[in-house]
Amino acid sequence: MGRELGRILQWVAEAPADVVVGLPGEGYLAQCGAWPGEEGALALIEAGHQRLRDQRDMERLHEIGRALASEQVLDRLLDLILSQARRLLDAEGGSLYLVVEGQGGAGELLFAHTQNSSTALPFHRVRMPISPESMAGFVASTGGILNIPDVQRLPESAPYRFNDSFDRQTGYRTQSMLAVPLRDHGGEVLGVLQLINRREDEGGGVQVVPFEDTHVRLAQSLAGQAGVAVRNARLREEIERLFEGFVNASVLAIEQRDPVTSGHSGRVADLTVGLAEAITSATDGPFSRVSFSDRQIRELRYASLLHDFGKVGVREEVLVKSKKLAPGRLEVILQRLRQRQEERLLELLREQWAQGHPFRAALWGELQRELQDETDRLVALVLQANEPALLSQGAHAGLSRLDGLRYTHWNGAVEPVFLSDDLSCLAIPKGSLSEEERLEIESHVTHTYRFLQQIPWTRDLEGVPEIAYAHHERLNGRGYPRRIEAAEIPLQSRAMAIADVFDALTAQDRPYKAAVPLERSLAILQMDAGAGHLDPDLLDLFIQARVFERTVRRV
Repeated sequence: MGRELGRILQWVAEAPADVVVGLPGEGYLAQCGAWPGEEGALALIEAGHQRLRDQRDMERLHEIGRALASEQVLDRLLDLILSQARRLLDAEGGSLYLVVEGQGGAGELLFAHTQNSSTALPFHRVRMPISPESMAGFVASTGGILNIPDVQRLPESAPYRFNDSFDRQTGYRTQSMLAVPLRDHGGEVLGVLQLINRREDEGGGVQVVPFEDTHVRLAQSLAGQAGVAVRNARLREEIERLFEGFVNASVLAIEQRDPVTSGHSGRVADLTVGLAEAITSATDGPFSRVSFSDRQIRELRYASLLHDFGKVGVREEVLVKSKKLAPGRLEVILQRLRQRQEERLLELLREQWAQGHPFRAALWGELQRELQDETDRLVALVLQANEPALLSQGAHAGLSRLDGLRYTHWNGAVEPVFLSDDLSCLAIPKGSLSEEERLEIESHVTHTYRFLQQIPWTRDLEGVPEIAYAHHERLNGRGYPRRIEAAEIPLQSRAMAIADVFDALTAQDRPYKAAVPLERSLAILQMDAGAGHLDPDLLDLFIQARVFERTVRRV
């Protein structure tokens, strides 16, 4: 008997019965009030140790359950399941297989994760049929448990065989194995937890020993927790894929409504996420203590992708308006000018005839040229004024000549060539939108907010509507639609504002304007920041971290 055991026995023998607590059997000691003998003492000590081990294992299972419940990313969850299972059962290595749908709807096993503390693993995700011929396939197909002391000595009657390809490649020796099914709360087998080579200290060294019945029960308990966690993580992934599809479909709806800005939402999202990642990576400066979690990055990405969704509530003729006059309206005006030219020619000829002048071909040609020149000047003035560029003083002054022009309607009425709305549109100083149309375009932000508020966002995405709502606000309070100032604008919205303006400047696909060169675009952003529109610290980081290179490369 070892010295330590002898000391424990002596303590048990000498201690009063009411002091010997925590051991199953203390009631027996209390009743006897006497030394139970060497064998009885050993039984009591072993029972006490087992009770302590059971208590420790239950506490560790509770800890594992809490850890599994807190992890929602499937890949990280699989790693956590394996590491905790190996720690709980003293296993040197282990693997996780997941049941997945294969071609034709047949179930397959995905070799999803593996760990080993003693050797590097050449891990590749592979699929295999669910067949009782493999150990994992046997557990998955039958729902049973395999506890094998030595996989190198399987009975001939076993339907499964051990695949020793890994051992042959690495020189590793797999010996004891325990494989249990992962089940969800409904009892469905979701996968297989496979542990190998339980280690135990013996005689000063570590030996590989079989898994015991206690380990089987622990593995079953852990596999039950893991199965529920895997099911929840998969459901979350499915919901996220569903929502990702919804977001992509929404972006497609925006771009089909406004093909001119196709790709804009995706580029803004890419730039905004890049700036958020630069903020998180900053080690000094104003953002050194600011960071965004993965969930916050995803929230910001969705807000950026959907920031223009409210454009579906704007009239199409306003949304896609690239010139001051709608295409159909411009054609009507040009046709009226040509008709006016013909009417003026006939009117002048009638005047010549009334004055008794004979018809002369030369006069006809001269009048035609004069009137054609006049019409060409009027058409040139209209086309020049119709452009969204800054209206020149000369063009603005020339518009006064258009007000009194008349033509004869098909019903015989003499009407103006230009309506008051036509002249108002042509007199727009810059851009293509009238004040009413500009307000209608700006209303897309409010439409976006109202639309996004109708969605029952999860807790980690509940900020999407507010982030998108503020992307056109400016630090000096001159943005829209609420004209809020810096303190009320979320940092995420400020980042999106920079991305939105930058992409609007550099976009290559706008038919109504040429793309502004990169250096000029950055200079414009800096002027906007200096004027109090954009966040200067964020813009500095946008430039220093070269976030802009996500969509535009330096030449």
